[in-house]
Amino acid sequence: MAGGAERSRVPAGIEPMLATPDGGTLRDGPEYAYEFKWDGYRAIMRVAPDGTTVLTSRNDNDFTGRFPELAGVLGDALGGRPAVLDGEIVALDEQGHPDFGLLQNHDTAGRSVSYFVFDVLLLGTESLLDASYDERRAVLDALEPANRQRVAITPSYNHTDLSAQGMTPGDLLEVARKTMLEGLVVKARSSKYYPGRRSPEWLKHPFIRTTEVVLGGWRAGQGRRDGTIGALLLGAHDPVTGDLLYLGDVGTGFTEQMLRDLRETLAPLERPTSPFANAVPRERARGAHWLNPSLVGEVVYRRLTPGDHRLRHTAWRGLRPDRKPGEAKVPPLS
Repeated sequence: MAGGAERSRVPAGIEPMLATPDGGTLRDGPEYAYEFKWDGYRAIMRVAPDGTTVLTSRNDNDFTGRFPELAGVLGDALGGRPAVLDGEIVALDEQGHPDFGLLQNHDTAGRSVSYFVFDVLLLGTESLLDASYDERRAVLDALEPANRQRVAITPSYNHTDLSAQGMTPGDLLEVARKTMLEGLVVKARSSKYYPGRRSPEWLKHPFIRTTEVVLGGWRAGQGRRDGTIGALLLGAHDPVTGDLLYLGDVGTGFTEQMLRDLRETLAPLERPTSPFANAVPRERARGAHWLNPSLVGEVVYRRLTPGDHRLRHTAWRGLRPDRKPGEAKVPPLS
């Protein structure tokens, strides 16, 4: 981790620009560029002239010490210039596919991660926030990382690129599906970079339906899960009132290591009463260990039902240390 003197020369932080869900319709037109959607932690990388590197999550958590293998990975490529980059921290399995579970267990599994860069916000003394997407990509594509196992420039495709390969955006989406990627991100080629804003100029088209949830409690397991967690009680904030609403439970998708880690993480957060603004069904609340609603996780789900607003057919994906509880909103009905 960087020392105080070196860190003082690291550029100031910039909040990441956020993408908007595309509603299931993949945009197709020459005004768009297409990038693969990676399954990892969003992170801003700030690099000092001497290569000292600071990594911060979307909610400004310091990831530098957690991923020491990413320290200094771009120093030579930048030629002594300070830089601020936007990208995703990703753990790859033995076949080279992103694996969110490996990323969750980075501290114990001993598997190194990579940083997939998809934008450059500052290079040298020049801010690139007002430059177009195409202009920023030209700057980014000119960088040549020395260690491509630790840092990679995310490919970007436009209609000309795809046509030269006899492909369409739909074909690229199928490539993402076959290679087990998370989907595509579609970006307006004229778009500036809007720090901290969720913009319709960036659209995400994922294959699976996921949502961020706030952990509000847990119930003990039975049978082979006796003595550990059986299910987590999930909530999200009403986008209108801001209330934390109970949305249901998740009891699948856990590894034994996840369950052990969660028990340790949740123990100091216990409280005597439910944190949810609405009532939890009696059979779900019976024997519950309530939690201060300060942790965010992610689940896969099939649908959110009308009336009771419950997530159905959920499976656990993992904790999201790069998210703030207030960012977890009730997903749209489906």
